[in-house]
Amino acid sequence: MMKKQLLVTLLFLCFITSSVSAQSTSELITDGKIRLVTWNIEHLAENNGEGCVARDESDYVKLRNFAATMDADVVALQEVESVKAVARVFPENEWDIILSDRPDSGSYECRGTGRPSTQQKVAFAIRKGVEFENMGSFDELAIGNPGLRYGLIIKLKGASEPIEVMNIHLKSGCFVNDYSASDRAACETFERQVPVLDKWVEQKVKEETPFVILGDYNNRITTPDNHFWQDLEDMDGNQISIRSSMENVRGCHPRYPDPIDHILLGPKSSKLLVESSQDVYYFGMTPETMTEDDMLSDHCPISVDLWSTEPYPVSTAVRWTQNSAEYKLITENLYNIAVEILAEMNICEPWVVIMDVDETILDNSEYNRRRDKLGLGYTPESWASWVREESATLVPGSSDFISNVMLAGGQIVLITNRDRTLDQHTWNNLEKLGLPITRTNTCLIGRSKEDIDAVGKSGIVNDKDLRRQNILNGEGESCWAEFPGAKSSWNTKFILVMEVGDNIKDFAKTTQENVNYEAFLKRQGKDILILPNAMYGSWD
Repeated sequence: MMKKQLLVTLLFLCFITSSVSAQSTSELITDGKIRLVTWNIEHLAENNGEGCVARDESDYVKLRNFAATMDADVVALQEVESVKAVARVFPENEWDIILSDRPDSGSYECRGTGRPSTQQKVAFAIRKGVEFENMGSFDELAIGNPGLRYGLIIKLKGASEPIEVMNIHLKSGCFVNDYSASDRAACETFERQVPVLDKWVEQKVKEETPFVILGDYNNRITTPDNHFWQDLEDMDGNQISIRSSMENVRGCHPRYPDPIDHILLGPKSSKLLVESSQDVYYFGMTPETMTEDDMLSDHCPISVDLWSTEPYPVSTAVRWTQNSAEYKLITENLYNIAVEILAEMNICEPWVVIMDVDETILDNSEYNRRRDKLGLGYTPESWASWVREESATLVPGSSDFISNVMLAGGQIVLITNRDRTLDQHTWNNLEKLGLPITRTNTCLIGRSKEDIDAVGKSGIVNDKDLRRQNILNGEGESCWAEFPGAKSSWNTKFILVMEVGDNIKDFAKTTQENVNYEAFLKRQGKDILILPNAMYGSWD
């Protein structure tokens, strides 16, 4: 189990359901992030067989099942007929649905199918548990034209500072880089919409309001020298720091890879962007395998994750572990020394190397980085969740060392202070990393209450000593209790060749208080191997 982290500030950020104001119940977003998705869902109709895309019941089931996989908190939808249409994909027992109040317009003949169209409006689906305020429609975007779509605005209120989020669907048909140089009717209309949106952006920048504009821009704003983007960036002759989620990202459509769907972040909301969280959804497939026939709509959803508060800095200790050449050089060198010692040994009796797991074999610096970003420290709940994720990486040099123990005829005992109920997740993580472990050559034992209660008894100084004694005496029943075939490998007395760990308690009968520094210095690189861990430890 992990010990106390360097950062211990507790900041619990909740998003609670509301249509206009907060409800009485709340839900903790445990990772401190909120996922925003925009999706032109292509003529989503209320009834089967209606509209430009005549979907049947099975199509709605596919849409609903796919939507659940996005793990979204807020979804901005374009081309929807009604609240009931949205609810067929985003059930109202799970989502709050808001529809723009654009008046119904006349039907037209759909291109390609000749079918009568249904209404095209924008809507938000907001996961229940997210606190928001409905700010209403942004009818200015229709510039007085009944054929144009309104914008729709909500305010996310569960963050440390409210974020205004606008859903848009601009005029289609003006896909050129400079709309002002085109005499197309669509571009002339588009040219009238741009200043309206630009004025709203500038107002929010002046107010220092965090904002996001997401939807179908019907323009490739991330292409070089795009006139629309230049307009948005310019404010009274100065460039403002706005950002599109599709910068350096390709769209999903096989024939139209330059994206027209975007999630635009204002100067303050850009600071909340979770690194590398931009995503394009291929309807459960990959860019290589998805075809146009596989698309559930003619646009793929795109998403970003935002921190619910501006991220805290990552500690120097975590950055050193993840980024420095020094850390890798030190751990690789120490393990290389240990491999050389193994090569010199010639032991006929059964022998073991006892190793810690965390920061000895498994690198958990990503857990610490995530917690640092939230301004949070270690908690048993967040640590257990991390262990279940099974995504820790290898400490440099550890894999080669373990392989050499096996080749030399030894066995590995992993004594970890992860809770014993999580042992299978730890084992799974180790296997995923390609370590040559089997139940006969490796025993994994997490910590239990018995280990803690034993401290202070005869020969038990720290909470790993009981497990060490049991193993060396051939009484480590945990090694075979659930794996009877492994009993013969462990039901024998062992010679302890080496102990490896990152914490002084990873070594027999030792604590921070009683450690004999001079003796340990002489043993380092011989029968013990102490690895660096600047992130946490019993010293803290």
